[in-house]
Amino acid sequence: MRPSPSWPGQVLRTALLATLALPALGSATAAAQGNANRPMTFLDMQLMRNAGSPAISQDGRWMLYTLSVPDWQEARRQSDVYLVSVAGGVPSTRQLTFSPEKSESTPRWAPDGTWFVFLSNRDAPASAATQNQLYLMRPDGGEARPITTARDGVLNFEFSRDGQWLVYRSGKTGEEQLYRISVATIAESKPVQLTRQEAGVGQWQIARDSRKIYFVAADTLATDERQRREKRFTVNVQNMETPLASLWSLELGPDSSRARRLTSDPTITVSGFTLSPDSRWVGFRGTSAERYERNITESGLHTDLYLLEAATGSVERLTENKEVGESGPTFSPDGRWLAFSAPDDMTRYSMTNQRVYLRAIGDRGGSWRKLGQSYDGDVTAGFWSPDSRTIYYNTGVKATTQLMALDVER
Repeated sequence: MRPSPSWPGQVLRTALLATLALPALGSATAAAQGNANRPMTFLDMQLMRNAGSPAISQDGRWMLYTLSVPDWQEARRQSDVYLVSVAGGVPSTRQLTFSPEKSESTPRWAPDGTWFVFLSNRDAPASAATQNQLYLMRPDGGEARPITTARDGVLNFEFSRDGQWLVYRSGKTGEEQLYRISVATIAESKPVQLTRQEAGVGQWQIARDSRKIYFVAADTLATDERQRREKRFTVNVQNMETPLASLWSLELGPDSSRARRLTSDPTITVSGFTLSPDSRWVGFRGTSAERYERNITESGLHTDLYLLEAATGSVERLTENKEVGESGPTFSPDGRWLAFSAPDDMTRYSMTNQRVYLRAIGDRGGSWRKLGQSYDGDVTAGFWSPDSRTIYYNTGVKATTQLMALDVER
């Protein structure tokens, strides 16, 4: 089976979740208003059941999702995993997990589409009630089977696209590491620890060619700050100096080596990254290392974009602006274009509408083409069509949010 195209999947997920939310909205508002017409209130929103975490199967026929139900008596929400036919819609919905006192989240299909994995705290001890582990389950029924028994629980996970590995992140706050399990023997395999960073692994992602994992980690461990917090000396230091973070990579295969540091610029800290579909490029955000520019709410205004070539490790600085915020970089599916969104006026801080800036990826040092100047509203870099000719994005139109299309060839 092959993954379905990305952009129809996103539109489909949005449409299906909107449809699934209708019964939830109806039951909440009908109970609250006795079928009388009146404006929706804040309490109506709190009583709604929320559908989320959509995951469409590789053949495009089925979608897993979670349904979160409020429990006002216990002041919490509880969620279970559901399955729905893409063709059949709401009437085909089937509940797969039943954990009234616990919750399931983030269901994801296995590469062959015959089973799926999800996170749950169903076996968590009372002392760590929110701690999640990974579980395996078949969509045609049967009880879920635990995959992990991580001491500190599992934070998130991802399958490699070649179907060989399941990678997850686990560990205490500030000490998180990456682990790998073989998909072929997932029920019997013991996890293999991949990273041994001094400080914890933050954002991470498997490249689409399944050869490498990229991740962000702090350069050093803030030992003094940890000890201060553990001893409950919790006076907050304004704009405190904190360790810088760098971009790293790691081979994913069975002979994976130690992680390799990819950035070492002392003037920036890496605050996020995006991988190109062909695995050749890594676009990342570098925030100023100055403590009064990065440890503030407006840190995005002191962040610029960079492009790293995976094969050579060479880094190109894409933007260099003072107090101008840009979105993260996004790559076209055909590996030709690089785009980001930023204010129309890129020379200084302003309230001008957002525009999309486009350039050929390999055109090092080349100029950027501004798109969307004729539109009286924001134009942003959302997601690409499979043919790389259109960028889709959401924007506000009067009191609504609408899906828009931007032709990159014009």
